[in-house]
Amino acid sequence: MLKAFLLLCLFLSATVQADTSWWSHSSIYLEQLLKSNPDRLRGLNESAVLEFYRARRYKPLWSNEKGRLNRAYDLIGVIIHAEDEGLDPSDYYLEEIKKNLSSTGLGESVQLDLLLSAALYRYSNDVYSGRFDPGELDADWYIHNKPLDIGSLFADVAKKGSIEVLLKKLPPLHSGYQSLRKQLRLHRDLAQQGGWQRLEWGPVLERGMEHKQVLQIRRRLETTGDMVEDPFPGMDIYDRWLEEAVMRYQLRHGLEADGKVGPQTRRSMNITVAERIRQIRINMERWRWLPRKLGKRYLMVNMTGFELYLMENGSSVLSMPVIIGKSYRATPTFSGLVSYMEYNPYWTIPTNLAIEDIIPRQISDPSYFERKSIKLYRGWANPKEINPQSVNWDNLDKDHFPFWLRQDPGPKNALGRIKFIFSNPYAIYLHGTPDKHLFDRVVRAFSSGCIRVKDPVRLAAYLLNDGSQQMEETVLANIHLGTNQGVTLPTAMPIYLVYWTAWVDQDGSMNFRHDVYGRDALLNNAFDS
Repeated sequence: MLKAFLLLCLFLSATVQADTSWWSHSSIYLEQLLKSNPDRLRGLNESAVLEFYRARRYKPLWSNEKGRLNRAYDLIGVIIHAEDEGLDPSDYYLEEIKKNLSSTGLGESVQLDLLLSAALYRYSNDVYSGRFDPGELDADWYIHNKPLDIGSLFADVAKKGSIEVLLKKLPPLHSGYQSLRKQLRLHRDLAQQGGWQRLEWGPVLERGMEHKQVLQIRRRLETTGDMVEDPFPGMDIYDRWLEEAVMRYQLRHGLEADGKVGPQTRRSMNITVAERIRQIRINMERWRWLPRKLGKRYLMVNMTGFELYLMENGSSVLSMPVIIGKSYRATPTFSGLVSYMEYNPYWTIPTNLAIEDIIPRQISDPSYFERKSIKLYRGWANPKEINPQSVNWDNLDKDHFPFWLRQDPGPKNALGRIKFIFSNPYAIYLHGTPDKHLFDRVVRAFSSGCIRVKDPVRLAAYLLNDGSQQMEETVLANIHLGTNQGVTLPTAMPIYLVYWTAWVDQDGSMNFRHDVYGRDALLNNAFDS
């Protein structure tokens, strides 16, 4: 009995020494490797990561004396499926991790620890706040997500045996991002099945016509789910079911929904599934650039969709068409707080716009200012109204223009009857417009940068209260007074001006839009680099 007890003590002592030796040697080796970290392992020279390892005396994070910890396999599993987030698994040292994973030696375990930590740093940053810095890629993007707290992330990882739940919380949880994530998987499935066949150029096809391409168009629209009902699938006559399917497709792609397959619709249908996958990935990246918390109630303007949404608890309770800036006066992407509105606003015309647009009209038509209720002033502290007929316009340019122009409130005012003001350094705001006919256009990029809304009365009723009919009547009554009035909103509302060229709408339909400002091209090049 005594002999057995002594043997057990010797065994336990040897085991403790072996354990101690493993931890000691691992820590020494890890410290040396970390201090000579090659630059290719992005993140290991980050101060938060270095401090994390120093604080735990360079104790390995992903292995112990018995082998790999569960959290190591959790991270590897997420990296393998990084494509689900529109990312590339090879960016996270996957092949090198696999090479070291099956080895049992001390050196390989320590190497693996650094590889996994570098992968965690890089993946978590990419999936949380974006693979690319928006400031470097898009000069007109001014919304920023707060950077991830790397120190806290590593500390949380060290506390948990399994980190699967922790890693799943890193990507945006916004429904817009999650819907694109599902569509990315669906479109990749389509790509594996061969995608869709290219349409050759041909005549404009419409209801009642017989043509050899009709069957091909049917199959094309079945592939993307637009052909909901097709009682005559083998018929080469363009029937009403095909017309409805084409219209459905056109609406999803921001085309004129005339039910005809003309040049624009053909061109759109010939965009490959690979290009659509890239478009989805680009817009998932933009979602990562947004703050994690947008607010329970906020406004969102999707510029390429030419639409404004009032969101409450993740759902749209109000939507309306908008007009955005022209391509050479592009509306930037930014956020602010709508806190103030004006009934019957004055319009102080920006100097550049006055010189480039307004004054040339006055020169060609000397009655233009009077017809449009525009007045010319000199001086700001004590402005003096100037008769435009007394000005020699030929002597003025952008470097010498001692005047300013203002349009009086009224039915001709370019801002309409209501102006919504929100914090931003770009002098951009929401407003109405007397030119209602422009909202009938499919592509609505006509403004000088500000956002024109189709139904400012309804929007005001929602911002002031709950959008009730009674509140709309109150808004109209204030407009009919005809006087300029400022109103502070009861609650300032966040607003986000965003640039989505791919999104899933309230009905679950995948939408794609033309890259109206050419901003997708910048990201497209970055994905290829």
